Amino acid sequence: MNWTFTNLLIQVITGILGGHLAASVMPEYGFGAFGHTVIGALAGGLSGYFLQALAGTLVTASGSLTPPTAVEEAVVQGVTGAVTGGILTLVVGFIKHSIDHHRPG
Repeated sequence: MNWTFTNLLIQVITGILGGHLAASVMPEYGFGAFGHTVIGALAGGLSGYFLQALAGTLVTASGSLTPPTAVEEAVVQGVTGAVTGGILTLVVGFIKHSIDHHRPG
């Protein structure tokens, strides 16, 4: 699969959505809507830039590569962006939560 700007845009948008979803599921690790948007977009953008070609690789049982259809490609890119956006948002939230609770005084 070739790298495309459309797939990058899909991953950035779904990264933002994944970041907000992760923060809404675990609100104690949230750090504001603007922060969730920035971290989700950053994670989606990085995954779109680095993982785009890997996320769409489909292998059959015989070991040959199968080119994905446009719908399959969009779904895979969307899920990849949402997952990375959610994971990075939670990682930053865990770190912020840990720093806030271990601060002296």
